[in-house]
Amino acid sequence: MFSHTVPKKLLEQFAYYDLRTKSPRLWQYQKDRPPWWKASPGRATAWDGHFADPANAAKEEQLELRLKQQFEDPVNEFIDKIGYRTFFLSPTCSRLLTGYMRMLFTRSRARQAASKSQTEKMIEALRSLRSNEQQISELSGRYTMEVLERGLDTRMVTREEVIQSIDNVIEKHSVADEPQRRYIHALETMIEFPDENVLNGEWHILRTDPDKPFVIGDAPVVTWERTDNNLIYLGQGFARPNVEAFLPVSPTACLHVLPRVVRTRSVFSPTSKEVNMAQAAFATQHCFGNINSSEIDAVLQQEFAKVRLGTTGFSTNHIDYGQVLFDILMGRRPRAA
Repeated sequence: MFSHTVPKKLLEQFAYYDLRTKSPRLWQYQKDRPPWWKASPGRATAWDGHFADPANAAKEEQLELRLKQQFEDPVNEFIDKIGYRTFFLSPTCSRLLTGYMRMLFTRSRARQAASKSQTEKMIEALRSLRSNEQQISELSGRYTMEVLERGLDTRMVTREEVIQSIDNVIEKHSVADEPQRRYIHALETMIEFPDENVLNGEWHILRTDPDKPFVIGDAPVVTWERTDNNLIYLGQGFARPNVEAFLPVSPTACLHVLPRVVRTRSVFSPTSKEVNMAQAAFATQHCFGNINSSEIDAVLQQEFAKVRLGTTGFSTNHIDYGQVLFDILMGRRPRAA
């Protein structure tokens, strides 16, 4: 089954009417390739098995339908009006767009790819724990106390039993389809996630002239932090101080959200060029627009795929996953990162 990562209706906002095919088409921009005129809004970001659940063959179709009914359809009622200067961004629209942006971020191939590195970090943390004799000893003591308190046994849980338990978990999560399982779990979790910081942030609509249009990437929700020296750091988490989030919704309009976080700097209105650079940096493969522009192509070519979620963007490299895992197993709240 082909699942959509960017909804057809959103891509259609960036399409032009092609007289040759007598249908809406997109100019497709890609690294080291000239712009291509024939991309279809209905197939440009449709990928076979993207929402496939290794444990449930029926879930892919169920997720696609749920995303459509719960997030896409309500926003589709007004998405083509956001580009009008008379459009009023009401609290209801902001609420619907909050869920829409959250799911656009999560359903992207960029977020899917991040599940692989997350799985690798988890297995690495398990192996680190396995080799730490002090932590194994503490876990043995904790599990022994639990067994005694429950009256299940009167003997001590041995070091070998703890290690065997860890080995079993490593084996379970080392199967080839584990990253996809984790991705589907993350997707279902985020469907229910109430992102209050985004919802209650400041919502703006950036405008640009038709001759300097926004493009949209295949991972269209992008974030950055702008420094006092006007340097832009892409891929900042939605809860980070000074973070800004963006979603182009037409060639002349882009949502600009300032989540409710600590802010220590003034916010500047970004240019279409800056937004387009971010779209290319987050893109897994493509950006799309309504015109063929050598100027836009030159900008995008320099930025394609610079951000990889979990590594160069939304990085968690500063977290000691071994310690976090140990704290969880010991029944303690993980230490703040």
